Amino acid sequence: MKTILVYLTTSVLISFAFIPVTAEEVPQATFKGHTDFIYSITFSPDGDLLASKSRDGSLKIWDVNTKKLVHTINTSQRGEIAFSPDGNLLASGGGIDKVVNLWDPNSGELLRTFEEHLDKVTSVAFNPNGDMLASASVDGWVHLWNPHTGQLLNTIRSIEDVSIVFRDDGSIISYAIKNHDFPNTPEIKVWELETGELLYTLEPDVDEVFGVAFSPDRDVLASAGWGGVELWNAHTGDLLLSFPSVSTVFLDAAFSPDQRILASSKEFGVIMLWDLETGLLLKSFQAHNGDADSLAFSPDGRTLATTGTDNLIQLWQISPPDDLETPQPPEFLSDKDLQTRVEDFDEGHLNSWTKRKLQRERVTWQVKNQRLHARTVGWCNQRLNVSNQLAEQTNYTLKFEALPLDVEQLSVKLNIHSTDNTNVGIFIGKDPRDDLTHPLEYAYQFANHRLGSPEVLQGSTPPDIGYNLDEINVVFDRGHFYLYSHAEYITDFDTKTLKTVDFLGIVVFPKRCIEIAEAVVDDFVISGPSILQGSLDVHPKNRVAILWGQLKQQ
Repeated sequence: MKTILVYLTTSVLISFAFIPVTAEEVPQATFKGHTDFIYSITFSPDGDLLASKSRDGSLKIWDVNTKKLVHTINTSQRGEIAFSPDGNLLASGGGIDKVVNLWDPNSGELLRTFEEHLDKVTSVAFNPNGDMLASASVDGWVHLWNPHTGQLLNTIRSIEDVSIVFRDDGSIISYAIKNHDFPNTPEIKVWELETGELLYTLEPDVDEVFGVAFSPDRDVLASAGWGGVELWNAHTGDLLLSFPSVSTVFLDAAFSPDQRILASSKEFGVIMLWDLETGLLLKSFQAHNGDADSLAFSPDGRTLATTGTDNLIQLWQISPPDDLETPQPPEFLSDKDLQTRVEDFDEGHLNSWTKRKLQRERVTWQVKNQRLHARTVGWCNQRLNVSNQLAEQTNYTLKFEALPLDVEQLSVKLNIHSTDNTNVGIFIGKDPRDDLTHPLEYAYQFANHRLGSPEVLQGSTPPDIGYNLDEINVVFDRGHFYLYSHAEYITDFDTKTLKTVDFLGIVVFPKRCIEIAEAVVDDFVISGPSILQGSLDVHPKNRVAILWGQLKQQ
């Protein structure tokens, strides 16, 4: 495994209810018994049982209420497991024996074996009615069975090593994490198996993908990989939200039954919980010695089961996040004397802007078609951005100097039209004391549609958040930041030391320093009590309506 940095999380102070990051959590229960890697875990529909399947060749069934082992079944090493909707059947995929086994989870009795596959069975799934069982194999076929009679209902040609899932309407889809032409490039393909139609191909912005999960309603697909977790519209393949973490491996993801929380497992045994309604990180805690791997929520969403390379199963109590309370926007935004300056780049020059030093030939700024275009060349050094920290020599900043700034209140909005292998965002903060050694240490970063850190060297950060937006509005009010997009509130937080700002600009830097990066932005709108007279920019006052919420309304 590649050498990477340990993820460090710090506490956050924000103005609404927020679950702080904790270094230590105590599990409800620890299940010991497996002696090797645990491939799959799943709860029974009533939440009373938990099944686990390991490389040690055992399938174990645990009583969640008594915290005791109920059955140990000797079976094949690999393959996923799945409960039937009524909880009376437990299906397990076979390894080298190339079969699907059907068990009675209450007695541990083998009820039926399906033997039509020609290679390892990797995935099994019941349809919502429980009258059909699907099994997928590396032989490239998906078989549909009647689990009660053993009858083979249909055989569908698929691809190697595919995973399958049923939609709520009973239709079946499959996905595979493969790119045969470019093995090092992650790619997720999703098919409608009943018709054989390729629905879409996803290209995650990570180096590798290790885990994929559908939301309970099958509307959203989560992919976890080397560099972050991403959420996709399962109907269109559009990217909805990103939860990036540079140089960090995410191994799996799972949705809570109410689809409010996304759990993700990481290397070094860390579990991260995200609020899908707000995009905020709720909690990050150490769950295992070694890497954390498979995840499963109980049916009521109050328990999360995790596995790790320590061969343990841990049960964790999960509390639902509080509803987001929208704070009142700063009073200066509704002042009748509020002034606004719009930089729409329609004059074809950059006289109002100054490039940071040390950029030399590594970045080109130019105005074309009333938009600002930035292009960087591939170049790396030892200060590559890690965990959203801003290193001067790997970031390219255009400083806005048309207005003299040393203000306590300011609102800045930027439209982001396109990015290609680049991060782009706004800096609001203090000018660095030294171009050579100091990054923009007090700057707020909204980079690549993601929230960064305003106080990199001060030891405090705003909430970790995942977004993909084409507009960002940052409001600064005497040490307090408010974030909006398209007239909708996102989040807000306090800084410890930043009470006035004198630096304002646009920044870009490559996602991968060795590659060329390009960005196109427009309509840099600045509002405040001391800004040049102009048309009043309408300030957003409503609560958040993120892409996740918009998807639910479709």
